Amino acid sequence: MSDPLPQRIVPFYGDEVVAVQDADGTILVLFARLCENLGIDRVSQVRRIQRHSVLHDGLVTIDVQTEGGQQVAQCLRLDLLPLWLSGLQARRVKAELQPKLVQYQREAATVLWQAFKPQLLITEAPLARSENQAIQQLQQIAEMGYAIARMAEQQIELQRQQTALTNRVDVAARVIRDMQGQLGNVEVRLGVLEDQIHPAAYITEAQATEVSNQVKALAELLTGTDRAKNHYQGIFAELYRRFGVASYKLIRQEQYAAVLAFLADWRTSVSTT
Repeated sequence: MSDPLPQRIVPFYGDEVVAVQDADGTILVLFARLCENLGIDRVSQVRRIQRHSVLHDGLVTIDVQTEGGQQVAQCLRLDLLPLWLSGLQARRVKAELQPKLVQYQREAATVLWQAFKPQLLITEAPLARSENQAIQQLQQIAEMGYAIARMAEQQIELQRQQTALTNRVDVAARVIRDMQGQLGNVEVRLGVLEDQIHPAAYITEAQATEVSNQVKALAELLTGTDRAKNHYQGIFAELYRRFGVASYKLIRQEQYAAVLAFLADWRTSVSTT
């Protein structure tokens, strides 16, 4: 009997997607958590997969080691996740969850693969040293390009959220004054309380926003000294090179202080030159 596979929790737009990696490098996604996140019935989806000529080979039952102990779980192979998601119809998902379904269809497989990629085993036949070095260099360029693009997308989204939040706060401030401040800061306090009750290995939304703010401040400072360059690209590349993260939300809690310190030191060095 094989040992249970340790689970890995990958954050995805506020959800937690759980996956494991088999000894041969195959990535498997816990199917029950996927169905729970999307608000769909697991049993009916299992029946649909079992009727499918391709999907049925990728749904397996394995032993998984969780924080609560060893459990038996149905898992779907990661390479088949896009095929399964593409078959989900909007009418099967609650109206409020339909935008989330689109996010899963577009990005879930890529985010999961990126999270596991550093652990994947290279099984190809050995190459000549020069060829191997060339391939490694090209892989590094490709990985850094992905990381830069991913963090740029998140920077755009976080800044849009901050703008929207600022507008909502302005409206809320007028309402609060009319109500004599009785409802002030309720949303902020609830967010802080939730972060305290549910700590995670990865940084919180609030912490990701703080990193985004520091990146923006540094980029604006660098632009003031040299307007000919795209400084966001350089900052994202350094974050990826130093901390190995392709997404703000994949920064681990133990990295958070070091990331902020790195950005602060960079700003100080620019300010004093």
